[in-house]
Amino acid sequence: MSAETATIPQARASVFAEVPAWFWMACGVYALLLIVGDRLLADSDTYWQIAVGRWILDHRALPSVDIYSFTKAGEPWVSSSWLAQVLFAKAYDLAGWTGPAVLAAACGAATFALLTAILGRALPAIHASLIALAALVLTCGHLLARPHVLALPIMMVWANGLMVVSERREAPSFWLLPLIALWANLHGGFLFGLVLAGAFALDALWNAAPAQRLPLALRWAAFGLGALAACSVTPYGWGRSSPR
Repeated sequence: MSAETATIPQARASVFAEVPAWFWMACGVYALLLIVGDRLLADSDTYWQIAVGRWILDHRALPSVDIYSFTKAGEPWVSSSWLAQVLFAKAYDLAGWTGPAVLAAACGAATFALLTAILGRALPAIHASLIALAALVLTCGHLLARPHVLALPIMMVWANGLMVVSERREAPSFWLLPLIALWANLHGGFLFGLVLAGAFALDALWNAAPAQRLPLALRWAAFGLGALAACSVTPYGWGRSSPR
């Protein structure tokens, strides 16, 4: 074997080594979720989400009363997941049941790729990957073709953005606000995002120097008000009530 031939496997190995761990995590989780794609559809609520999404597309309007419930038909109701429902409905129209499964798998893969990348900033790649895999095992029962899965990548970026500035004793950038606005249109869990903002604000203030606390509190308060306003950037506006 010549020296040139012997260097080929080493060159290929170095190429693979340079690929970030989050990329392998994304590919692996995406492939795994597609292999068990039927499990992503193992919730009857998925049918209802698609049906509401198709109603929105057909009527070019958002529901203001319950349209599919037997016991509450006609009662006032708004959909806090209208955008996710539309996305699932469009995915179903494009590819049948494969569409919602692929959409949910892609968002799940993006979530754990983001988690791996975030952990990789402080840990070796192998440790970050193992923790992300452990989180996947704990979360797998909740990875279904439902609106909350579409919001998971946004939740990951939002939480990480708050955590980073809290550790630096700084206030969040207003560039984070479009994230919670999008979250508010995908799933009602955006309220958890507001709670996180309050928790990280308290952490930042607790650990800040006394002279920094007042200006830091004012900046966090401004961000909090901005987040509240961003959450109202939905077709329902401030009138949202009885989310489901």
